[in-house]
Amino acid sequence: MKSAPARPAASWLDAEASFRALAARVDRLVALQARLAEACPRIPMAVMSLEAATLTVATPNAAWAARLRQMAPTLLEVLRRDCAQVSRIRIVPQRHGAAPAPAASAPRPAVPPHALAELARLTAGIEASPLKQALANLIRHQRRAR
Repeated sequence: MKSAPARPAASWLDAEASFRALAARVDRLVALQARLAEACPRIPMAVMSLEAATLTVATPNAAWAARLRQMAPTLLEVLRRDCAQVSRIRIVPQRHGAAPAPAASAPRPAVPPHALAELARLTAGIEASPLKQALANLIRHQRRAR
């Protein structure tokens, strides 16, 4: 049994219209990245997307983002010479590494009924005050939770 000769992946992908559109979009973003790197060679940034005439650029932290925001009008001028599609620059600081999620704490155990009864007795003996209101709220909340 003889199989058909393998077609190179690039020729198969070139035949797909959706891939060609994606490749054109990537080429446009790479060109914008190169243009920004020429204009600001020492500023670390990465072009993320170009949607609705807004170019989204990521920076390593908020300090770089602030510096880049100050330069935004100049960068827009530079970009408009090569790409008339860009009318706004959005700068997004990126966080490196995910912060560990806080550990989920175990739910507090319900206040025992005899303790609620004692709190109710204590509340009855107190004159009207914020403490009395807080105790009444606590008792009401605990009884609803049951």
